[in-house]
Amino acid sequence: MSSPVFLITGCSTGFGRELSRVALDRGFRVISTARRLETLDGLKEQGAKTWQLDVTSPPHEIQAFAAEIWAIYGHIDFLINNAGYLRGGAIEENTPEEVMAQFNTNVFGLLNITNAFLQYFRKRRAGMIVNISSQGGSLNMVGAGIYCASKAAVDSLSDTWSRELAEFDVKCISIQPGMFRTSVSESSNLGRGSHRIPEYTVPDKVIVEYNAATGTERGDPTKAAVKIIDFISDTGRDLPLRLPLGEDAFEALKAFHLHRLDEIEKFKEWSVGTGFD
Repeated sequence: MSSPVFLITGCSTGFGRELSRVALDRGFRVISTARRLETLDGLKEQGAKTWQLDVTSPPHEIQAFAAEIWAIYGHIDFLINNAGYLRGGAIEENTPEEVMAQFNTNVFGLLNITNAFLQYFRKRRAGMIVNISSQGGSLNMVGAGIYCASKAAVDSLSDTWSRELAEFDVKCISIQPGMFRTSVSESSNLGRGSHRIPEYTVPDKVIVEYNAATGTERGDPTKAAVKIIDFISDTGRDLPLRLPLGEDAFEALKAFHLHRLDEIEKFKEWSVGTGFD
């Protein structure tokens, strides 16, 4: 029996590279992509098929890419949407162009890639969409509001896909990592709103602390990749809509949802009683 096929976006560094490595170590067939093909040489040597892909390419180019990639093995079992980057600063400090660029990569790129492959997944009546989101999609952190909003959109898309694709036996899950020791905060991956407003002191403080912690994060990206690959490749497993990843994400998201439940109950009298008598 042939091994499953993984297509992973954003593999030049970080989670994408580690996910590719772990999947290859497990004996799976892997197609790794990145904007700059030369960054994938190490994965190619390990056995991955490598492909140039900019997820912000026009939809017709993404459709052509999907047809070409699907033809390599005749199918894809796991589409892991990992490509993305982090934009910081107060929301108001990001120009419209910067906001659009964040959403073009983190949301619309993911949406276009997934839509390009869904026609094949639906026809085959099999497959899994795995979207790498962030704990920020729920926590909505000061200093990263635009990024968190983009990840909230990813979570929302994932939740809906998991339901509307069920009739085709296609699964979808959103992974919400916490802080991991990757290159996400390096200059090439961390954008900062260019419309600086001195009155915003808290976002500045958050970004300074975030940058200072780079390289000391508790999360090991290799262990995270092992968790993800092993979790999703057990196809008999029930999937949650969202999976927190990392001790910090688990505790923070658990506290967030418990607080929201308490808040909803606290203001219940203002929520109900709006129906016709």
